[in-house]
Amino acid sequence: MKITISGLPGSGTSTIGRMLADRLGLELVSAGEAFRRLAAEYNMSLEEFGSLAERDPEIDRRLDLEQKKIALEKDGIILEGRLAGHFAEDADLRVWLDAPLSVRAARIAKREGKRVAHALDETITREECESNRYREYYQIDLDDHTIYDLVIDTSKHTPEEITNIVLEKLGEKRRR
Repeated sequence: MKITISGLPGSGTSTIGRMLADRLGLELVSAGEAFRRLAAEYNMSLEEFGSLAERDPEIDRRLDLEQKKIALEKDGIILEGRLAGHFAEDADLRVWLDAPLSVRAARIAKREGKRVAHALDETITREECESNRYREYYQIDLDDHTIYDLVIDTSKHTPEEITNIVLEKLGEKRRR
């Protein structure tokens, strides 16, 4: 089984990915964690590292190639990342998580111990940067959700409810 969980920063992809992996007994492969690890190795904030990635395409390509390889070679996984749904064409279920920008910025601020206004500014900059890169590198429009089996506004549900919605949709697809 292969499930992808995608969404913009602060939409809940890491939380839902972990919860699904635990419930289903699957491995979680997180592109966001890999990006954060690299940013820390470079001793940069996510915003700074995103700017560097915008100037150095090899950073994205290295991370994306790793996720594509995992998507092709592994089964029994939850792939979590902005482009996971595009990289795992054989996924059993592709999910996009969304939430209003203000909600996502508040979540990021809480997670990273920042002021909400600062998290909002960083998030806007990061999303513009990533959107431009993905469009340029792969001709992917992050606003186009047509490849996803399920799109959920995470501001309207608890993480447990979202996990159950995803599991219900997975069950429906398996019964077909």
